Amino acid sequence: MVSYVLVQGVPMAINYDQEKQDLTRRNFLSLTANGVIGLGLLGAAGVFGKFFWPNVSYGPPTAFAIGKPTNFPDGAKQNIADQKVSIIRHGDKLGAISMVCQHLGCTVAASPTGYDCPCHGSKYDDMGNVTHGPAQIALFWFDVHPTPSGDLEVDKSKKNDPGHYYTIV
Repeated sequence: MVSYVLVQGVPMAINYDQEKQDLTRRNFLSLTANGVIGLGLLGAAGVFGKFFWPNVSYGPPTAFAIGKPTNFPDGAKQNIADQKVSIIRHGDKLGAISMVCQHLGCTVAASPTGYDCPCHGSKYDDMGNVTHGPAQIALFWFDVHPTPSGDLEVDKSKKNDPGHYYTIV
């Protein structure tokens, strides 16, 4: 839009469209305010949109197969290092003991008398009971159960009382 104004008796053309394109203080503040509002709305939409996706992390499975009961002879104590579990068999009973020290979470080592923690010297007997501190809680026992194929499975999400065995039939 063009308007004419008299300046000292001479008509002058003023282009208002050109003035809107120039960066004046008013235009700068208007652009800045609109940008801040736009960024705020975009951030709020991102936070709101996050609720449409589940916030889960899929960890390793807690149950794992250990094979047939015949893999464990009577009196056996077999350690499964990658699962931090020790499988013990007494007659027709099979148990799974955690190999994670209850003091600070170190992996215990099997010893002739039970289990020893190399980090701070805690000692456990064959049943996972504390015989020497600093640990004050016995090692966890995990649930052992058969699968439909006849193999045995240890479920580390199901903790049992010390001395809990699966009876082999």
